[in-house]
Amino acid sequence: MTDKQSDKTDVDHKDPATRVLSLISHKIKTPLSIINGYAEAILSQTKPGELSSFASKALLDINKQGEKLSVLVDKLVRFSSVSSLAKDAVKKDMMKVRPVFSSVSGKCVMRDDSLNIMSSDMTIRFQGPAIEIKCDPDTEIYADKALVSIAVEELMDNAVKFNNNAPKKIRLFYYEEEDRDVLAVADNGVGIKEEHINKIFEKFYQIDDFFTGQIEGWGLGLALVKRIMSLHGGTISVRSQYGVGTIISLRFPKHGALQKQA
Repeated sequence: MTDKQSDKTDVDHKDPATRVLSLISHKIKTPLSIINGYAEAILSQTKPGELSSFASKALLDINKQGEKLSVLVDKLVRFSSVSSLAKDAVKKDMMKVRPVFSSVSGKCVMRDDSLNIMSSDMTIRFQGPAIEIKCDPDTEIYADKALVSIAVEELMDNAVKFNNNAPKKIRLFYYEEEDRDVLAVADNGVGIKEEHINKIFEKFYQIDDFFTGQIEGWGLGLALVKRIMSLHGGTISVRSQYGVGTIISLRFPKHGALQKQA
């Protein structure tokens, strides 16, 4: 299993490319909100049989694709915002880990396109990812809760997207090291080849095997997580075996360790 750690977690928040991303995302967001709003309004007010089957399908597709594009634009906005964030603007405090794991898991499962609904026996069932959370309810770390939620969500999204197994198995867990609190996300997905490990934290980097337009995203997720860890003075590491799965770990300095460093 390949194990790589990224200690160079600093990102230039004055990067011109980041400023361009911010401008583009905000310019797209308003017209897209109008398109999605009208599509949802028409769908909610249209009576059965009022539109042709073609028109109904077209409207549903417009609404579905509009929502997907909204998620992508929101990710651009989020990346731009976090990239421009200064370390002294990070709102660290003691925060419970398990509620973040639970909340993020629910959101990511509902966004999974492979979610199946089976009703052959007149019962509706959802066959989504099998998620296991291993973390004591009272476990706390010293971090910015909003940023930690974003980081875990990005890792969860990848664990769901880059996984063709049935069922998809994802584990979220916490453990301690000497002066670090570690949050980890493990999956049984496709894994990452060794030659890609050092590149996956670069902005816009997408592995060729998946750069076909079928996997949605900008290639910014891990770069965003890397930036979040930099803001916390932490690190991110990857252990992966191609064809078996991946474990990505986020290491946050313990509160006491930070005080000693200061």
